[in-house]
Amino acid sequence: MTRSILTAIAAAAFTAGCATTPAGPPPFDPIGSYTYTAYMEGQPLPGTMTIVQGEDGYEGTIQSDVFPPISITSVVVEGQTGLIEAAGPAGPIVIEFVATEAMIEGTWVMGEEGGGFSAIKIG
Repeated sequence: MTRSILTAIAAAAFTAGCATTPAGPPPFDPIGSYTYTAYMEGQPLPGTMTIVQGEDGYEGTIQSDVFPPISITSVVVEGQTGLIEAAGPAGPIVIEFVATEAMIEGTWVMGEEGGGFSAIKIG
C-alpha cells in the first residue's frame, strides 16, 4: 500500500512538473495600414501609416496633411510592445507602443516635441 501511495505522489509531482503555463498571445504583427492620431500640445493630428515587410526588416510610411510623407526606418516588436523609428522633418521620430488586437497606443518623441499616439489597424 505504501508503495502505491509513493507511486501516486511521484506521478502527480512528475505531471505537475511537466505542466506548462498557457502561452500568451502571439507577438504583435505590425504589418498593415493604420489610421492614427498623434497629439501635439494637446491637439490631435490625424494621419495614416503603412508598415510593410522590407528586405532588412519592417519599413513603411507615415502621412498627414500637416507634413510631407515620412519614411519609417525601423519597427521592432517584442511580444505586444514595440518601437517605430522614422525620419522626421525635425529629426528622428520614435514611437513606443503597446498593441492590442487591432490597435496600438503609446507615445511619440521628435527632439523636444512629443505626445500621445494611438492607431487603429484598418488593413
